[in-house]
Amino acid sequence: MERDRIIARIRKLLRLSHSANPFEAALAAERVQQMLSEYNLTMESIVDEETEARSIRRKTRKRLEDWAYCLASRTADAFDCQYYHDMGTGETIFVGVGADPEVCGWMYSYLYRALMRLASAYLNEPDMKESSEEARREARTSFLFGAVSVVADRMRAQKKRTPITTGALVPVKESIINAAMPDGIVSRKPKHRHLRKKAKLAGRMAGMRIPLSTPLSGEAACGIAG
Repeated sequence: MERDRIIARIRKLLRLSHSANPFEAALAAERVQQMLSEYNLTMESIVDEETEARSIRRKTRKRLEDWAYCLASRTADAFDCQYYHDMGTGETIFVGVGADPEVCGWMYSYLYRALMRLASAYLNEPDMKESSEEARREARTSFLFGAVSVVADRMRAQKKRTPITTGALVPVKESIINAAMPDGIVSRKPKHRHLRKKAKLAGRMAGMRIPLSTPLSGEAACGIAG
């Protein structure tokens, strides 16, 4: 009975840790960590339906290109989520707490489509149409990596200015998300490539022009403003 009472108390604190008041959220998160340590409990033993992680699936391709893995990783970081890719279904899955994975998944889908369109437009420019297929492939990859690098920098800078999660709550969220991730997931690192400087620069310039905001409002608007 005592253990049940303690777990109920921690669950209540977890709900408070999602408060819109950053000071209340931070204090609640700190107390959660203290009680977990004091009573030798794990997040897995106390999470309930209100605090458990959620996963959002976004259709992409069965085999993602390296730049798309890079984009997924950077977007997940920006919204305090983790991700993995299901080659069987061609879906990229974002795992997080509360509204985080929903906003993260929306942002990734939006950026993925925007970057694909921009890369196609770049390859249709007059000086690119006459290039060999190999040159066009290299230029496309360079363009996309350049664009992703700038978009990632912008998301990182915005998160630093307006964090998605208060500092004290970060390890609490991480513990919940880690417990929800499938076993055996290995983060994919992009292969080292020789990037064409001109195409990479064009991608970086394009990445600066992409609006970074979400269509959600209220508490779900963990948005990134460009």
